[in-house]
Amino acid sequence: MKSVRLHMGHGEPIVLTPRSNNAAPVDLDDDDFVEAVEAQARSARPPSRPQEAARRLFEMDSRSGSYLYEARTHRVIPLGTGEHLDGELPATEVELTRAYLRWCEHANKPGDCLRLLEENPSITGDGRYALAMALAQGAVMDEMMDAFKDMANPQAMMSAVLWTWTTYMILLAVPEPFSKGAAAVMTASLIAYVGVDTFWSLIVGFKRLVEEAEQATTFDELRDAGGRYGKVMGRNAARAFAMLATVAIGNTAAGLGSKVPMLPGAAQAAVQAEAQMGIRLAAVAGVGTVAMSAESVTIALVPGAVAMTARSTGGSTTAKAQPTGFRAWETFSGFKKAMGPAGPGKQWHHIVEQTPGNVKQFGPQSIHNTENVIPLDKALHTDVSAFYSSIRRIITGSSTLTVRQWLSTQSYEAQRKFGLRAIENVAEGRWQ
Repeated sequence: MKSVRLHMGHGEPIVLTPRSNNAAPVDLDDDDFVEAVEAQARSARPPSRPQEAARRLFEMDSRSGSYLYEARTHRVIPLGTGEHLDGELPATEVELTRAYLRWCEHANKPGDCLRLLEENPSITGDGRYALAMALAQGAVMDEMMDAFKDMANPQAMMSAVLWTWTTYMILLAVPEPFSKGAAAVMTASLIAYVGVDTFWSLIVGFKRLVEEAEQATTFDELRDAGGRYGKVMGRNAARAFAMLATVAIGNTAAGLGSKVPMLPGAAQAAVQAEAQMGIRLAAVAGVGTVAMSAESVTIALVPGAVAMTARSTGGSTTAKAQPTGFRAWETFSGFKKAMGPAGPGKQWHHIVEQTPGNVKQFGPQSIHNTENVIPLDKALHTDVSAFYSSIRRIITGSSTLTVRQWLSTQSYEAQRKFGLRAIENVAEGRWQ
């Protein structure tokens, strides 16, 4: 288990030891994920040279070769045995590249569909890693293509996301991963969405993927390597990664950081950011550098950035911690003990209800926190609770389920959105 060292720019760093059993990738709903990726893609302009653009974004040196892919005819040169250019390409690289082009054609996207051959004559080096990543996350790639389908060039956006994703992971594949600028904001955001331990397992898994991709001599071997990494990553972590990579395209560190708190799953990620790193999710734009070692994650804020200090609750143990800003608890009684009464004539109200199912599915800290529990007038709180216990076919489409039962099957974001709407509509008499 890794500790987290948070450097605030002054004084001694805050040291946290997150509890790994409280951290898991945020559950991202299918529709919410596709809608978010689609919305972010509409505001982004896919670069004409996605690999180069990803290197610039993450401030990496070029790892590229020459241009030897013939785009007009979709040919890989050399095509036959004995054909050379500056030097003869290994037969395994040529065959792997042919297999990649056949794969694109079978997917009804003929040619260099992922733009892996713009800087190299064959699928080698970074191109192998990018192809393995695409093969690892086939289902998530399909979801993204669905989100991009109405764009003028959906393949260009897909390629930009893939190269952003892969280039970032290459940056972290060094023995002591270090990120700065946009990469640091990406790192902090990903840790918020998946947790420190899962994030580290993704790095370790990617290093293994690189080794296997380098040794692969056939497309099937590369596909198998990708499949193994896909199991390490899992659907929710892959969705979080893809969503953040889409946001990062054409953005700055500050721009990326400003958008993260508005993404699906942000409410849960906010709880995890505080528990795992000691910062508010809204403060990720202020992360200047992130360094990882075998024992710890070191997060340094840029000068003038403000972050929430770490807390001393059930989510983590900490040195030099004072509770402030966003806070979360394991129980509602812990919340009330810390926060006190809701106020004269008021009662505490959970926007996303504290049902056993919600606590089990989303985690107690996603429910008992200062963003989800708010004071309501006692009469309004009673009316909202009664509304949730009633059967409203016009709202739920069911003549047997209560509003509470119907809502309990939906995502955290959907429940929160409905909960805020319910407060407003009950207060104004639209939902009696």
